[in-house]
Amino acid sequence: MSRQYSIPTVLRMVPNCLLKAFFAQLGYDDPEFPWNRLGERDVAPMIKWIGLLPRHAQNAVDAEFRRVFDVSCRAGLETLFEAAVTCGDRTLAADMPRDVGFYAKAMWVRLHRPDVFDRATRIHQIEHIAWWRKRWDLPRRAPDMSDVALARLKNRISDLLTSTQGRGQVCTIDTMSRADGTDYFMAYPDDFVWNFFTHGNDGLLGSQAVCPTFSIVFAYRRDEGSLELFGKVSADLKRQLEEIFADVVLDAKLGPWNPNVCYELDHLKDRSFRLETAPEDQLRVSIEQMRLTLKNSGRRIWVSVNVNDPFDNIHRALDECLNKENVSLSDVIVTRVTLCFDFLPLAGRASGRVKFKVGRPSTCTLRNQPPDHVELILKYLRLWRIDRARRIDLGLAATGT
Repeated sequence: MSRQYSIPTVLRMVPNCLLKAFFAQLGYDDPEFPWNRLGERDVAPMIKWIGLLPRHAQNAVDAEFRRVFDVSCRAGLETLFEAAVTCGDRTLAADMPRDVGFYAKAMWVRLHRPDVFDRATRIHQIEHIAWWRKRWDLPRRAPDMSDVALARLKNRISDLLTSTQGRGQVCTIDTMSRADGTDYFMAYPDDFVWNFFTHGNDGLLGSQAVCPTFSIVFAYRRDEGSLELFGKVSADLKRQLEEIFADVVLDAKLGPWNPNVCYELDHLKDRSFRLETAPEDQLRVSIEQMRLTLKNSGRRIWVSVNVNDPFDNIHRALDECLNKENVSLSDVIVTRVTLCFDFLPLAGRASGRVKFKVGRPSTCTLRNQPPDHVELILKYLRLWRIDRARRIDLGLAATGT
């Protein structure tokens, strides 16, 4: 279900006692505000009161409400518990209020476990990064997360961006290790200065110069020797960032990168290849969309299944959509697919659906999916020879191999 953020939504869903504590913690509490006479979900007086706050205070409330909203769901609650473990907090689950909803739990953590809440929001940001570029030719060793290494890494990133783009003069590095074996290095270098028209506290429109940061994220798996990189920079800069990471964090020199080895999709167009799963995993997997690229011209063809037809599948769609007299399957390569994993009811696991895209040669959106499902999905991507980072044999006969 799609969730849409708004200030009234948070005000309605968070109990008044927690809202009062929240405003007091920010320093915006008003002793004259009638909290004792206010009914739960009676948001109109609160919205009016927030509107009377100074502009900077309204912005602060909005920003914090948005962070609470982001983790006020089942996946967000799991993120809070994961963040507690990484912060060494072993009592969060016992201390958290029980008979309240997701919004109340999220706000309670925001008030009483700010370090856990901050870490959870960073995990949430990582999980909602769309496309990652992957390579798996790195050494399999423990990364250097010492203060000395992090200082070198931020200086090298800053030097690269400053010399090539004139930005990134200041850079901050944060690290995080997750239960799936991934070590994250999150860089926040300064972006270009932006000028925005904003209303000041006096209500007048004016120009304001702001220097925001942008994100560069390294996700390293030592068991695979793989590195996934997110950053809105050119391919050449991504290559240099990967080389800097390997040099500083792994004490290794990277050779030329072969971009044709991470995700292979072309065998999925073969009707004889089936996405078979083990019965005990209780999965149903389908391809909902496939992008075909003509070998000679580079033109692209998008083919999708009818999601409302339970008997439709991607190979039936290919048969109906391709004019085989002009374009045969041998004339095209598969360069992107949308995969749908349906997690059927299973003891100890929540059911649900996960959709993500895989692009040839090295991009994938899987990391922005619920973490409890990712490992099982990765197992099958390797089994089906889609993810070539590490092959495994689980005893399943995947037809067409």
